[in-house]
Amino acid sequence: MVLKENRKGSTQRFYSYYKRRRIIISALVLLSLIIFTIFCKRSKSKTSGKQHGQAATKVVGSLVHQIEYGVQSTPMVMIRSSLDEKLLQRFLEEHLYSCAEDELKNIQGLENRVKEPVFVYEGYYHSLQTNKNVFSKNPNPLIGKDEHKPAAAPFTRAFFDAFRVVNKDVFDTLRENLVKASGFKETQNEDVSYMLAKWIERGHHFGDLSVQIHYGRGNEEKLVSGQAWHTDAANSLLHLAVTLRGYRILHSRRIKPLNNTTIRRPIQGQQPVEVFENQQPGDVYLSSSTLMRHAPQFFDSDYESRSIAIHARFLYTSADVNTFYNIRTNYSWEKMTTTLANTLSTADIRIPSLAQVESQLQLVQA
Repeated sequence: MVLKENRKGSTQRFYSYYKRRRIIISALVLLSLIIFTIFCKRSKSKTSGKQHGQAATKVVGSLVHQIEYGVQSTPMVMIRSSLDEKLLQRFLEEHLYSCAEDELKNIQGLENRVKEPVFVYEGYYHSLQTNKNVFSKNPNPLIGKDEHKPAAAPFTRAFFDAFRVVNKDVFDTLRENLVKASGFKETQNEDVSYMLAKWIERGHHFGDLSVQIHYGRGNEEKLVSGQAWHTDAANSLLHLAVTLRGYRILHSRRIKPLNNTTIRRPIQGQQPVEVFENQQPGDVYLSSSTLMRHAPQFFDSDYESRSIAIHARFLYTSADVNTFYNIRTNYSWEKMTTTLANTLSTADIRIPSLAQVESQLQLVQA
């Protein structure tokens, strides 16, 4: 009996101990869950706070084109597109883009910069509707003086006029955003954002044309030595390039985001990489060549395989751009370039069709 009573007492103590242990373990598990829940809530709160703090520097709207970063980590956008085949073939019917080599030296406005074995011709024209000369600054920094710039051929002007028309909503929005960024309505003081908005309001975006013809020896030596590398002047804050003939490569140095971010600055310590972008007949790009170091690469070619490209930029006078640089501050420059990149990143840029260009041709003075 004593043995039975001892076994019974031992059994009761064992179950009592086991019950207390289960209660303790359950309490510890519950406490752990409470701590984990509090930690998650705080982490979520911090993350939300960070996102809220960055909201002012994010693009509003749907991202169409990735924001990248050029010189001094300045935000910029590279938009690539192309002419349709019919439009390209119509361009190539124009005399400047199809003439015999001997005829180049007789074309008005086409400057002969030939230093054999390198053959370079560059023509400076405007793309406004008028057929009259327009007083404006020569875009070549080696010339850089004001001149009475002749009108480009009617079809070429009609293309750039049509481009402004079919993308009117985009550039109207850009103009409005630049005016807001300038704070002009509150201060009545012009800054670089306000001046850029005025140039767009005048219809002078893509109004200055440089037609570049290259053949002969390529420029690999200058590319390697660094001579070919440069940034453009302020007229290339909006720069539309159209390739009509030949093949070249646009080299540029840009910081590409590690993910699909729209944050104002790249990750700290991220370095620019060299980007290679082929330019073949019909290729088009819209960017801000003022904000990125870049260099064109030309290859050995003869006249039949020559490279022809049209570079369209802001049309302005020396007085315009001198005022622009005089009123520029680091703060106003940052606001302007941010507004430009943010607006272009959500822009649905369209290339006009041949029918749209021919329709616009009726409004262009021959």
